[in-house]
Amino acid sequence: MSENQKTTTELNDEEVQRLLREKRYNALRWYVLYVTAQHERQILEAFTGKPDAYKPARKSRSGANLAKKLPVLDPPIEAYVPMREERHKWSDRTRVVPICLAPGIIFVRIRLKDKARLYISEHIRKFLYRKDLREPASIPDATMEAFRSIVETSDISCDLSMQAPEPGDTVQIISGPFEGMLGEVVRRDGATHFQLRVFDGCAVTLRMEADMMKIVPKGTQRVFPDARY
Repeated sequence: MSENQKTTTELNDEEVQRLLREKRYNALRWYVLYVTAQHERQILEAFTGKPDAYKPARKSRSGANLAKKLPVLDPPIEAYVPMREERHKWSDRTRVVPICLAPGIIFVRIRLKDKARLYISEHIRKFLYRKDLREPASIPDATMEAFRSIVETSDISCDLSMQAPEPGDTVQIISGPFEGMLGEVVRRDGATHFQLRVFDGCAVTLRMEADMMKIVPKGTQRVFPDARY
């Protein structure tokens, strides 16, 4: 009798897990999609069906080689690439150029059951996965809205200097488009690219100088679920 009850309990647990998994796969959520760097805007345009706002208007030239255009998704998918304009100065000119703040990353809002629609180019690589759920790591809508608000409203100027944080350090971003966010340094690529864990279960590579961050004491950062990077 006890064995039958145990079997029934196990079956019930499996059914609950299956229903929860099915619910997650049918929910509309934000996810992190890795792509080949410098192709983010082209893929974003194909996802959303909207022209690239940072693309300069150019006259068409007969005989010029046209870049391969990606098929536009129908219906479109909500997607986001954090971009900012920065003023760059050369010896002979000064221009305002668009800069991608998270190279190689596109944030997409989809249902997991529709994720096959995203793979329209060889430049699209993979999702950011969570080990504990064995599925792509999702970002709450409120967190994503706060992230977008920070990127679109903050200033990028900074005159501070400090030693560059190393992997394992907990940092607070003190200036730039991500000002106010807390994160853990997962990896450092050069002087301006730091991979920070700023979302629950997600780590993304952000473009910023070391003096835009300050190291905060251990224990002040919230605990993140384990994730595969």
